[in-house]
Amino acid sequence: MQGSSTVAAKVEEKLSHEGIKVKKDLNRGLDHGAWTLLRHLYPEANIPVVQVSIDSNLSIEEQIKIGSALKTLGDEDILIIGSGNTVHNLNLVDFEAVSNDSWAEEFDDWLINRLKENDFNSLYNYRDQAPNADLAVPSPEHFVPLFIALGSSSLLIPRVIFREYELGNLSRLCLEF
Repeated sequence: MQGSSTVAAKVEEKLSHEGIKVKKDLNRGLDHGAWTLLRHLYPEANIPVVQVSIDSNLSIEEQIKIGSALKTLGDEDILIIGSGNTVHNLNLVDFEAVSNDSWAEEFDDWLINRLKENDFNSLYNYRDQAPNADLAVPSPEHFVPLFIALGSSSLLIPRVIFREYELGNLSRLCLEF
């Protein structure tokens, strides 16, 4: 996988046009959140990849705005992938787990239902409204890519493509927008 200065310039232009600050880093390699996913999705492909880092301190509304700024890239056959985990608490993973932790499943159930209902107010306030949010999302960096992907979508209702848990509670939920 290699970068694409053409795609990077398009991303920069679209974000800047919406007043979103952009800082290029030409020396950073792909994060494990990108290459681990791409090696399974496109194992033989020689495709250009532009990784856009997130600022997990931004609000959910601002994350969706970033995605919205990138929405028209899909019209140019540019795939936007938001990779992370809806439930990601490494302090609570269980290497001996034989079943899923109910609190993780409850959080994902809530999330999927709010997304399908387009209940943005609840999503914006997930910390206060979602069951087990503090356990599921102790820090937002693995969670907020979901909202960038949501913002970039033209679909109103997400489709669950894959749902599985590893180590008792590490969510591998995969949604298509």
